[in-house]
Amino acid sequence: MQTQNSTLPRSATLFALALLSLLGGCRQRTHALFTRPELKSYQRYAILGLTEEQEQIFMATYLRTFPELDITFLERGRLTDVLGEQDLLQGRLNSRTRAKISQILGVELLLICAYEPAGPGGRNKKMRLRIVDSETGIIVGSVITQAHKDFEHHCYMAAKGLKADLAGKKYYGGSSTTQRGTNIPCPCDPVISNR
Repeated sequence: MQTQNSTLPRSATLFALALLSLLGGCRQRTHALFTRPELKSYQRYAILGLTEEQEQIFMATYLRTFPELDITFLERGRLTDVLGEQDLLQGRLNSRTRAKISQILGVELLLICAYEPAGPGGRNKKMRLRIVDSETGIIVGSVITQAHKDFEHHCYMAAKGLKADLAGKKYYGGSSTTQRGTNIPCPCDPVISNR
């Protein structure tokens, strides 16, 4: 009799925890994701639209995600020499600006980022990333992440999503995996699956 009573509260607790995680804004997702195969061929990158600290975090995450690629990021100070700091933070980009970055600095690929912290009512944070060929203006990759977690997690989700897409796999910010051996999905764990 004691065993039955202890089983019921345990399953009710597991159900309540799963429900709270879903209602508590634990949901994350990666969407608007695409990459072109030539993304792998670029070597000199520059980041636009982030603060210095965010840029540092993004570079570290991106390099850890793509260790097989020979990537060099251009120093932020060199970009501000060619562009103004305002242009750098606002991600202003036209054909003349791209030409300056490409010809003067040798940058092949521009990572144009925008990060929105949580809004009113605890709305999820969002990061948008467009990857643009600096010479042609062609978008070779794009991703949007949404989650309640910190900026570093958004960088991780974006980079992992791009890498999965390049490998022909689909990447979700939400999850169908289980937590701690139960059958309760944890929406905070990213999943990579075959298409």
